[in-house]
Amino acid sequence: MAIPYQLGWDMSGGSHGMDVHYYARRMHAISAHAANKTARSSERDAPRPPVLSWHGFPFASISVLVVLLTLFVMSMERGGWTWSSWTYAFSFTIMVPLVALEIKRKAIITGGALMMLFFMVVVDAGMPGMFGYSPSNFNWYDNLAHLLGTMVMTFFLWSITCWTLSPTGPPTTNGRRKFWAAIVTMLVISFFFEFTEFFTDIIFGWTNFHPGIDTAGDLIFDVAGVLAAGFVIARHRVSVLRIPFWHAEASAA
Repeated sequence: MAIPYQLGWDMSGGSHGMDVHYYARRMHAISAHAANKTARSSERDAPRPPVLSWHGFPFASISVLVVLLTLFVMSMERGGWTWSSWTYAFSFTIMVPLVALEIKRKAIITGGALMMLFFMVVVDAGMPGMFGYSPSNFNWYDNLAHLLGTMVMTFFLWSITCWTLSPTGPPTTNGRRKFWAAIVTMLVISFFFEFTEFFTDIIFGWTNFHPGIDTAGDLIFDVAGVLAAGFVIARHRVSVLRIPFWHAEASAA
């Protein structure tokens, strides 16, 4: 004759037995709940880093702001609110991705890129005008401004796109979609700005369109600047942004 508790019945003849698995699951649930509660408490008690400390302040992006302000002030000093002034004022929008990437990705503008940007600022601001000449008096000068401007901006667009989509920046291999997106976007922007410049001259009587420096010539050097930047990017995967050693050491730690 079988013993009652061996068959899962209690000694009083009840219908519910001692479910070992049930109590084991209960004990595991209680232990997991206690561990989770302890972890949440530790997380609340741990000191939170400040949103923006001096270590993470976007000093590099501020240097770009200084360069752009120089460009804008020089343009305003030369002629007030003209097409160039509005264009330079619009260029301040580049500060948004630069600051965001410096804070979120810890990627800052390189020294070489800052020098290129500064040189582009000096050329685009029309330095001959400071000495009583118009940029239209120097055909090579206008062509240099278009070539340098589109080349530098292509580098920036490529780098910003890559760092936005990846925490490690430009890929060492592949990346064709990002590459062609940057090239095509810069070509579209160049064509848009050149024809807008041409039609604003007609509508508002501005003097951006000078005899001898026609829209077709500007577009040729715009395209040349974009293609030159594209060649360098395709061969060397250059980037105007990088993670500096102090942020790299902090990430490794």
